[in-house]
Amino acid sequence: MEPFTEIVRDVFLLRVPFTGVWTGVTLVLGDGPPILVDSGGLGETVDSTIVPALAQLGMDLSDIGWVIATHIHGDHVGGLARMRELAPSIKVAVLRESDARIREPLAYSREIRARFPEHSAAPPPVLDGVTPDRLLDDGDMIGPLRTIHTPGHDTDACCLFDVRTGTLITGDSLQLNGTTSQGCALLFDPARYLSSLRRLLTLPVQNIVCGHPYLPLGEVAVGEDAARQFLATCIGCYEHDRGFVAGMAAAGVTDPQTVARALVSAVGGVEPAKLFLPMHTVVAYQEADRRTHT
Repeated sequence: MEPFTEIVRDVFLLRVPFTGVWTGVTLVLGDGPPILVDSGGLGETVDSTIVPALAQLGMDLSDIGWVIATHIHGDHVGGLARMRELAPSIKVAVLRESDARIREPLAYSREIRARFPEHSAAPPPVLDGVTPDRLLDDGDMIGPLRTIHTPGHDTDACCLFDVRTGTLITGDSLQLNGTTSQGCALLFDPARYLSSLRRLLTLPVQNIVCGHPYLPLGEVAVGEDAARQFLATCIGCYEHDRGFVAGMAAAGVTDPQTVARALVSAVGGVEPAKLFLPMHTVVAYQEADRRTHT
């Protein structure tokens, strides 16, 4: 059985199974009720993975005070409704920009796929929404966690910064070269991604805990030097991908499928069976470049 692994004091990571790659659920302990960051992608894995892992620590879901969502993609919020069903006392917090999406996450999942329907995997058959108990603004605190709005992966992406340990819990906000199931970094908002990364470099980040294992550095960086290297590498990956897409355009190659396939190969990724996520990244870079030059 997969356990919660303590990364630094009072910060634990659980690797919850999901199609193609695991999704991280982070447990934060402190003086107040325990906090979970994200919920996994399926109601089934709440029962099969999260509940037993909490039991190993002598807890159950009714002990959890808050579940905070880092962004509203199905693999990070698919367990929320089941958590609420099992423990109605749990409170859910999301960034204010996530309010509409958390209420109808399946609608947003379908919207993501609608742009490239022939290249997209089917949306999940079930992805229930919840009504949030609190809408977070940038800088808001829940327990020891400060909300940091970090658009880039998506417009509503955020990190949670543990002010006690300097640990940055990132969800998908730090993409590096993406996961093996994506093929490359996934950015819906690359124009603001670089600003988010530069802002994070100004914080006293001592450790990083991500929501997936990202190529080439993985999911965890412990220690200030490792954390700063992780953030700097994210910037390097961004600059490479932005330049690659611009270079392809300069050579007259702009078809999203063609460019996406070439980008995945260029970063040493594994080409996914469905290319819609790399294609979203490519088109987002192309649109950002056009705005820059108009």
